[in-house]
Amino acid sequence: MAEVTGRNPLAIRKRVLEEFEKVQAQIATNPELWRKLSFEAHKELCTVLGANFIDYPEFEFWFSRFARGDFDLNYDKSFDPKTRSLTDLPLEIFKKIGENLEILDRLQLRIVCKDIRFQVDNWDPKVTKIFYCKGNNWRVCQTSRPELNWMGNFEQNRNNIFHPGFNRDPISFVMSVLKLPKLRLEELTIYEDDNWKKLIEELDESNRKLHVKKVFYPNGYDSSKIDLHFMIPGVLEEITLSNQTGREIYEIIESEQCQAAKMMYIDSTIATSSFPLQALYNCPRFTLKLGGRPADGLKSKFLKRLMEYGKVQECVLYVSKYRPEQSQILKYFNEPEATVPNFPSLRRYPIPETNEFYELEYVVEVDHYRRREEFVRLEKKQ
Repeated sequence: MAEVTGRNPLAIRKRVLEEFEKVQAQIATNPELWRKLSFEAHKELCTVLGANFIDYPEFEFWFSRFARGDFDLNYDKSFDPKTRSLTDLPLEIFKKIGENLEILDRLQLRIVCKDIRFQVDNWDPKVTKIFYCKGNNWRVCQTSRPELNWMGNFEQNRNNIFHPGFNRDPISFVMSVLKLPKLRLEELTIYEDDNWKKLIEELDESNRKLHVKKVFYPNGYDSSKIDLHFMIPGVLEEITLSNQTGREIYEIIESEQCQAAKMMYIDSTIATSSFPLQALYNCPRFTLKLGGRPADGLKSKFLKRLMEYGKVQECVLYVSKYRPEQSQILKYFNEPEATVPNFPSLRRYPIPETNEFYELEYVVEVDHYRRREEFVRLEKKQ
């Protein structure tokens, strides 16, 4: 390993010796700790003198000699056989090996040195799904392994000082995964707690946003806590909100992420009369399921208001679920000029001063249990 350019090699070795002497008694008592103490000593030295003062392999070489009782500072290691490292492998082979490592092994490899960290950060982590409920209930799915990484993997390591922080602390592990530059999540499921808030704060501090295609805020999630700012607008395609109260839905819809998404799915037990439908006037694409009575009149009025505002591009509004009698919502759309010959379930409404129109379609779907769902699809077309 080359000496640090422009510095006195002997002075650097003396400084390493000083760091060794600080922990010499600990090593004498517990020799197996020498590598851990070496790593910590190097980290502390770089904090004081700068990260470029001496790299870790060079520091460890001299530290290990001192630990063996060899204090010859003038030793010329150029006569030693060349030590081969993992980074001596051709990059393509190194990458092929690394991309088949499990995520824990990758994170372990990542902390070896800056050069290796750079390589690891450019690999696809193959993590596609993260489910986060709370600090002791989460799962990370890596496509290259059948088993999930979950909280239980870490219990045996919690008190083991030889494991790095991310291998003992499950929250640290989740944060390490979220910070991987090449992370591309297909799905992210979130129940927010204080630990999740801290994770997002740390992401914000590192100026990182997550590459997520689909995000789920499941049943029982408090909508006042929903926050999309840490996801990349345009990448986020689907937002699913289950059983929301609707208190903060205005803010969600105004977010860049929602405005750019391909679809927002809202499934709520709230009755139509209590849900803030007016918030959806500015939502370009959404699917809405509500609870309570069918409320065909309120829903038809809402659809007409959507067309008046003209912001919606596509929406699906469920009018009934497993209801024995058929919905009569089309009776609210019986204007002769809107009907389409030979298509009794279609209506078309021209948009003034444009060549566009809204197409409204009443749809009935029956599942294999012969249960019927009815919905209205509204779409802006040319």
